[in-house]
Amino acid sequence: MNSASRRSNPMGGGGHSEAVGRRRLLAASLGAAAAVPLAACASSDSPDIEFRSPHVTDAPAARNVRDFGAVGDGVADDTAAIESAAAVGDAPLVLYLPAGHYRVTAWPDLPDYATVLGDGGDVTLVTCDADITLINLRRRNRVRFSRIGFFLSGPRSTAVVLSESFRCSFDGVVIRGNHLSENHPRFLQQRGVVLENNTGGTAFVNCDINNFGFGIVTSCIQNYVTSAKFTSNYIGVLGTGNNHNAGLSLTNVEFVSDEDPRTTDRHISIDGAANDWWLTNVWFEGADTALSVGQRDRGGPAQFGMINCKVAARTVGLDLVYCRQPYLANVQFDKDSDRPPIELRIDQAGCPEGTAINLISGASDDLAPAIFPDKWHVMGRDGMHAPQYSGTMVGRAGHGEADIFQAQAADGTVRSAVLSSGAWLSDRPESGIVLKDAAGGYWRLSVGTDGAVKTTSLGRQRPRE
Repeated sequence: MNSASRRSNPMGGGGHSEAVGRRRLLAASLGAAAAVPLAACASSDSPDIEFRSPHVTDAPAARNVRDFGAVGDGVADDTAAIESAAAVGDAPLVLYLPAGHYRVTAWPDLPDYATVLGDGGDVTLVTCDADITLINLRRRNRVRFSRIGFFLSGPRSTAVVLSESFRCSFDGVVIRGNHLSENHPRFLQQRGVVLENNTGGTAFVNCDINNFGFGIVTSCIQNYVTSAKFTSNYIGVLGTGNNHNAGLSLTNVEFVSDEDPRTTDRHISIDGAANDWWLTNVWFEGADTALSVGQRDRGGPAQFGMINCKVAARTVGLDLVYCRQPYLANVQFDKDSDRPPIELRIDQAGCPEGTAINLISGASDDLAPAIFPDKWHVMGRDGMHAPQYSGTMVGRAGHGEADIFQAQAADGTVRSAVLSSGAWLSDRPESGIVLKDAAGGYWRLSVGTDGAVKTTSLGRQRPRE
């Protein structure tokens, strides 16, 4: 599937303009969420008629926020009711928000091992229009959010901060800001998720993080994003801190946006010295630069790996500025507009060494060899490029009588070989061995039909054949 066909249907149905229109209409509607209930985010027009999740209602420990006075109609302020429902002291907390639209001005402090459940990321919706950090998880362990949505409309607001927290999880959670091309740059300071101060083991599974200035900001290592989608964030993921810590693992993730440059600048940006970044089965489209890795004056990640990825962009697909060990395998580069972008740009000073295997260009066949610095190992459909080696090179014979080494013509004809015994063989009578004498002359050694070895002078010009 090419980039154009994928881009025409980023939301799973209908045409590109229709999908973008739906996305913007939803965001625009959410912008008025403080005053108008969102019928699309509730199971019915009446808060008294609820969809009840069987996984929650059968759990005796679950505390339903409706039992503590929450209305969930998009008009009433449900902050106090949710806080009361979460006040369990030292007891385990399972907080349940049935389908509805809950307006809040703050979120309660959650204990270790707390679970917050809704009925779906688009039907249990929590909205906040204050310029605050809504959810603060500081020094918390194994806090879990599932099947719930959060919408932030404060221009400098942050949805979630995890600091010194471990093994927390977000499953089926929708986190949405208010950034759109039409209101650029008003909401560029909005942040969806911030991972800081050695937070580790946190997982985002089947989540949507949309319409923020920064979708995820991380200065931590060993956190995970799986089966998730980032839509219309100005910067999807920012690895920052310049302290050799920032790292992330992303698997089966989509980064998409529209064609307006004000909507998305970069999907992934690593702005300094960082740790390990691993991307597997990740799709990029709709950004000016899809990925920017490292900075020349600040460093970059220790390792950056992309495997089985698709990269489309308007200007630059992958910009490798600084990385100690980049590894790219089975990556397809494509254009995201009528004008082909720079598919892969490598700074030779910042990324002198790396590995690239089976990189495919949508504009041509393979990426041009001149893209890669001399010390890169590059393997493609048309050949292999490797740096110079020092030390002993070993060719080991395989099973049977297979040659250890062959020199072939363009048509595949064997010209010479090193046999499994170690003997050197020339299959062309006119080739033989060329030696240089002490005076600088070249001589070819060959054998006649009588078995006699003879020499032929080739002059002082180094022979080409």
